Amino acid sequence: MHKPISEPIGKPEHTMTVEIQNATPKGRLYTGYTLTVLSILFMLMDAVMKFTHAAPVIEANRQLEIPFSLVPAIGVIALVCLVLYAIPSTSVLGAILFTGYLGGAIAGHARVGNPVFSHTLFPIYIALLIWGGLWFRDRALRELFPLVHDTSSSAPSKGALYAGYAITAVAALLVILSAAMKFVYVPPAGSPPPAFPMEHIHTLAYIEFALVALYLLPRTAFFGTVFLSGYLGGATMITLRSGESVGSSIVPAIVAVVLWLGYWLRNARVRALIPLRK
Repeated sequence: MHKPISEPIGKPEHTMTVEIQNATPKGRLYTGYTLTVLSILFMLMDAVMKFTHAAPVIEANRQLEIPFSLVPAIGVIALVCLVLYAIPSTSVLGAILFTGYLGGAIAGHARVGNPVFSHTLFPIYIALLIWGGLWFRDRALRELFPLVHDTSSSAPSKGALYAGYAITAVAALLVILSAAMKFVYVPPAGSPPPAFPMEHIHTLAYIEFALVALYLLPRTAFFGTVFLSGYLGGATMITLRSGESVGSSIVPAIVAVVLWLGYWLRNARVRALIPLRK
């Protein structure tokens, strides 16, 4: 009498092979955690300082011409971004919000003509730490950023895809319209000076055209959406600093949400990362 052949205990061999292939190497994982911890510590220090009356904080905001009444609110925003970034399931959402926050810092330094490498570009160095920490640890993010791998595998259902394309078109047209207006805008005689120096207006228009192109190209769509988030964060900061109402100031932030919604609907892999990482 033959004994029955028992099934092997444990996971099927092909499943284990896929898991091994998808695993992040330890060196890359430790690099990611190191960059993440560094960025969290720096942004925590930055947020806490917003609630103090330390001389460097007062001087920095005086130079950037940011009303001191806004500084605690900026600190709260930084803390919210930090909490979302530190929680694994919302870390990508936190990094996106931090991109807008740091875009505001870049715009503030650029507006007053601060040195480029030590001041204006410094928030970009922090953004590299923030995104680098995730990029080294997350294979799914590496497949989207900076170039999307295998765009054919990320198509969602037809309804979501068509809705995504429609929202993407509307959001892209808004940014293109904003760029075009910068070439024809002339401040009325006797009006207050514009919130951003006029000599840089055309440069901003070219940046907007370039970022929309990155956003619309399938291979660079995630990259373009991230950069547009930073750019529109800068626009939000400039309008807030110039004394505009909160409703007017958050229009760029709303456009950023629409940009992400369009991309989120038409890319299943983005939905797996934002707002909750699966």
